[in-house]
Amino acid sequence: MRIRALAAVSTLALASAVGLTWVPAARAQTGPEIMQKYRQVHRVKDEEERLLLRLVSKSGATKDRRVVRWTLSGPNDLDKILLRFLAPRDVENTALLTWEGKDGSDDQWLYLPATKKPKRIAASGKKNRFMGTDFTYEDLRPENLPVNKYTLGGSERVDGQDCWVIEAVPATERQASDTAYGRRRMWIRKDTHAMVKREYYDKQGKLEKVEVMRKHVNVKGTAWRSNEFEMHDVQAGTKTVVTVEQRAVDKGLRDDFFSEAELTRGGS
Repeated sequence: MRIRALAAVSTLALASAVGLTWVPAARAQTGPEIMQKYRQVHRVKDEEERLLLRLVSKSGATKDRRVVRWTLSGPNDLDKILLRFLAPRDVENTALLTWEGKDGSDDQWLYLPATKKPKRIAASGKKNRFMGTDFTYEDLRPENLPVNKYTLGGSERVDGQDCWVIEAVPATERQASDTAYGRRRMWIRKDTHAMVKREYYDKQGKLEKVEVMRKHVNVKGTAWRSNEFEMHDVQAGTKTVVTVEQRAVDKGLRDDFFSEAELTRGGS
């Protein structure tokens, strides 16, 4: 026993002499930890984005829409989002207001100028497509961590970047009923925790849609954003390509801006 102890001391002394330091192996992150970091590091106080939406049909025909989206991060880490169409004329001032709920019970209201009043989106209606795009109402909500179960499915490289692959399934019966998807897969960059790809599978297990995020830029501190993203419906053969034309962060947006009154006012 004394000989082994002396040998251990000698090994440590030798390591110290040559400038080596023993460091215990870092514990691997879990799926929920990676997703929590994803939510945390990219948050800003508020944000305004001017977007070009290009709707591409199965035949390749295109329609363009211009949209402005405002986002406010609340003190409870729940987001509020107001999205308003600017052009063309037939959709101008159509708007969607989303209040994120901690338990997945987000509130969403759609305003159509022709009706002059907002319409609340029922939980069952959040599976529907939004204004002819390849995004459903639920796709436009923030990633809600408490109502999903995340597991780490390994690592893959996407566009030369090392990424975690995260598998997500509904964590509650209510979420399983409200969502259009049986499961999703997400690719999160290991260096910035930015999401670069997301796959959506229907409840029969078939791949339904693929979302790809490109042209990532650092907007403030640890926060990164994609300046181009595309939602491709592989079953229908359609896609929606979104290009960010202008962005501003931490402008000082007020909470009362994200209200039903503002939703029907027509914006500024």
